[in-house]
Amino acid sequence: MIETSMYDLLVFSFFAGVTILSSAGVVLVKDVWHSALLLGVALLSIAVHYVILSAEFIAAMQVLVYVGGVLILISFAIMLIRRKLDPTAMTSPGLNLGPHLARGVGAIIFFILFSSILLNTPFALPIGFQDGALITKSIGYAMLDLPGASIPSEGFLAAFEIIDIALVAALVAAVMLARRDMAGEN
Repeated sequence: MIETSMYDLLVFSFFAGVTILSSAGVVLVKDVWHSALLLGVALLSIAVHYVILSAEFIAAMQVLVYVGGVLILISFAIMLIRRKLDPTAMTSPGLNLGPHLARGVGAIIFFILFSSILLNTPFALPIGFQDGALITKSIGYAMLDLPGASIPSEGFLAAFEIIDIALVAALVAAVMLARRDMAGEN
């Protein structure tokens, strides 16, 4: 069993609260720019959770890919295609008890069922790396499929290239939308 101190619990609780509040702010704030900034706060606080779990490499990837890539693309798109919107004309999210009620209740039942199964399933202890292992170096070697990796290569490089293609596609789409908006087309 992994021992945790009161300090670890307080740090986790603080950043869990930051993640939940900033994620709620993403959907509740009326201004798109503020929503994007709150998304950045949520993504950074998730990176802190990875650091708490001693997964520094995943935390670095979270910051580089999501905060450094996706959030910058979102900000770029907002700046390119943002129209002068009247903030008073925007509406807040509301509860619609129409045809979506059954789906919402079904989703809650599914969540409760899935959570109870997950909490009652005995999992084996993770093996992890040996003490003193160079985790980041090993992941780097495995990513490039070089000899010297203490973990087997699982196509990490292909995953990063796919993410790169997705980010370039999002950038091209933002430019296309901006050009269409400048030309006055809808």
